[in-house]
Amino acid sequence: MQHHVITAFPAPVSPLNDASTITTQRRDLRTADYVETALRLQQTHGTSCALEYLQAHDVDPLTSGRVLTHPERRRHSV
Repeated sequence: MQHHVITAFPAPVSPLNDASTITTQRRDLRTADYVETALRLQQTHGTSCALEYLQAHDVDPLTSGRVLTHPERRRHSV
């Protein structure tokens, strides 16, 4: 079994580098649902499975990287 390691997500250009700027709630409910499902998949099946799920649903790679590798920078759904 091959394991994928997420190490090379492109670093977002400021202001996203500052976790304190992610204070708004997510209003894109479809993406929010995908992210919530991916986070459950990450807990049960690992990060590569969650990443594949988000990629299959065309979630922006920067968003995928942020939510899977930086829990402190996640937005909260409305």
